[in-house]
Amino acid sequence: MNVNYQIPGRQPELDREAVSRYWRDRFPEEPYYSEGEHYEDYEPAYLAGHAARVEDFSRAYEQVEAELRQRWEAEKGQQSLSWSKARLAVRSAWERAEHWGRERD
Repeated sequence: MNVNYQIPGRQPELDREAVSRYWRDRFPEEPYYSEGEHYEDYEPAYLAGHAARVEDFSRAYEQVEAELRQRWEAEKGQQSLSWSKARLAVRSAWERAEHWGRERD
């Protein structure tokens, strides 16, 4: 039996491989996808959005978007994806993370 629940005060571990597999399969179907874009450019945005939602289920996306943008700009390193493109993937992953455990099993 696999029971998904949150222990109060404890964050679940981010299963990077599972998140990446999910979005790699669906990336070309997303409305912001453009022909010729590569999943690898968007992967950090998907992981950031998923991780941010798992860290804080109490706030709405609009309440954390500015923080996520600041984090993206500070941590993107060599990543060429601008925030205007990354934010769409971040938000998609944020919204999907809310249902992650329930729909995955």
